[in-house]
Amino acid sequence: MRFVLALKPSNTSGLVKSLLDVSDPASPNYGNHLTKDQVDQLVAPQPESVQAVTSWLNKNGISPEVYSSAGDLLRFQLPVDQANKLLNANFTGYVHEKTNTTMVRTLAYSLPADVSEHVAFVYPANQFIPPPTRKAEVRVIDRFPAKKRAGSKRADVPPQCAQEITPQCLQAIYNIPATPATAAGNSLGVSGFDNEVANKGDLTDFLSQARPDITNGTFSVQSIDGGSDDGQGTTEASLDIQYTVGVATNVPTTFISVGQQTNDGALEGFLDIITTLTKQDNPPLVLTTSFGFDETPFAEQAPELAETLCNAYAQLGARGTSVLFASGDGGVSGSQADDSCDGSAFLPTFPATCPYITAVGSTQGVNPETAAPFSAGGFSNIFARPDYQSDAVDSYLKTLGDTNAGLFNTTGRGYPDVSTQGVQFVIEVAGQLQGVDGTSCSSPTFASVVALLNDQLLNAGQKQLGFLNPLLYSKGVAALNDITSGSNPGCGTQGFPAAAGWDAVTGLGTPDFQKLLSVVSGGAGDNQAGQGSAGQAGQNATATATGSAGQATGQAAGGAAGKGKKGKGKPKATKQA
Repeated sequence: MRFVLALKPSNTSGLVKSLLDVSDPASPNYGNHLTKDQVDQLVAPQPESVQAVTSWLNKNGISPEVYSSAGDLLRFQLPVDQANKLLNANFTGYVHEKTNTTMVRTLAYSLPADVSEHVAFVYPANQFIPPPTRKAEVRVIDRFPAKKRAGSKRADVPPQCAQEITPQCLQAIYNIPATPATAAGNSLGVSGFDNEVANKGDLTDFLSQARPDITNGTFSVQSIDGGSDDGQGTTEASLDIQYTVGVATNVPTTFISVGQQTNDGALEGFLDIITTLTKQDNPPLVLTTSFGFDETPFAEQAPELAETLCNAYAQLGARGTSVLFASGDGGVSGSQADDSCDGSAFLPTFPATCPYITAVGSTQGVNPETAAPFSAGGFSNIFARPDYQSDAVDSYLKTLGDTNAGLFNTTGRGYPDVSTQGVQFVIEVAGQLQGVDGTSCSSPTFASVVALLNDQLLNAGQKQLGFLNPLLYSKGVAALNDITSGSNPGCGTQGFPAAAGWDAVTGLGTPDFQKLLSVVSGGAGDNQAGQGSAGQAGQNATATATGSAGQATGQAAGGAAGKGKKGKGKPKATKQA
């Protein structure tokens, strides 16, 4: 068995404080992102913790490998009988019926008292977090939609965009430029898991129809855990690559393929990818991920595991990475539609509930643009509401009144943060045109907008955007299209309604590139002072991360923690379609 042991970090509060300081447009340190070494110093465990844990492992004949950049995560491999002895456990095979997945777990384990005080968790042990699964909503399309070049105004959106979405539709709807990016040092990362393959031949053929003005569109591949960089294209990877390369014109894009030789068990590479990226000197400036879990198994069994992942995303944000996740496709019933929660509490998704990432929901239609019913949104049962969204969420809760009372945690982090179109995206997979629905259409779309904004900033000698949320919830609100109709049904209810301002279906709304460019250019223009502190303009820094069950315990920038409602006990985890 492969184990990950997390040592307690020395200064998580300092990490979060630094992240918010460099991400708040009102701060004099806005844009002065931290270096890798500065982040590592904040996260590194105390020397006595390292000494106590490594001495204990060494005495048991184990030489652990440092798994993370800051040294707070260790990994080692043991036969089951030796693991039972080391951890005072009884590891046995268990089957998760819903996914037919076998997990080797123990119902309990213990550590020596002089070791336990230094350890956040050992994984896998007694955490039954099922692996991601996905049921993509896919339709066959006979031919590519007719090309009619739109003007730059939203009112000039081609009529066919009401039925099928292409990159040119997104350019028209959101005022996204087709001009190729040119900034040195710009980059965009796309996470892929579970043997997903992005095929370059499919991309070339797709671009020849969707973006004939792009003559050299391509991407590089970074393999983690034996991830594949060859073979027949698959739906999720094709979608993510075709709507990053096809929208973020000429931004260097990397498909980060996580294979099945993982070191983090049923997390299926979520820890592996983030530890790999935090070790890099130059991780991507924007990272989009269309995979996720239901939050409930983490809240009920292992909130410390979710917090470790979330803090890892904060590390990337502090270094200047914009980390985006699809919010999920089950409305208020989680990552995928599921009637098992009917009559009980709503099921949030993770990592969308992490306060240090930008969660992206979905919309549909053009005039008007409305909430897509599958767009997952709600409130975390682990992470408290961060200060940056406090006013916006409080206003929504007042509008909501008694609707859904008792079905969600009123003090939890609200999600999603923003949204984009997410219905009937045209893609090409293995030579076949398909139409795809899901928030995994939306996350790469918003990530592409961010990458193109970074291009403008870097070319002007300014700094990349980094962690987006403090900007979005302040100056950014005026540059977003507010979505006020629709809802996200689930759990036997109509879910949350869209409303003026932030809502738990579409967040703050959808992007207008030109308005966002005006906002970020004005804000970034004030950032040239103080370049000599923690970061430098154009620095390549980005990437993709304890408490009792159901209790909001996250360090969410001063948000108040509160008791959360539990969903049904069946854990599940999924990838967004």
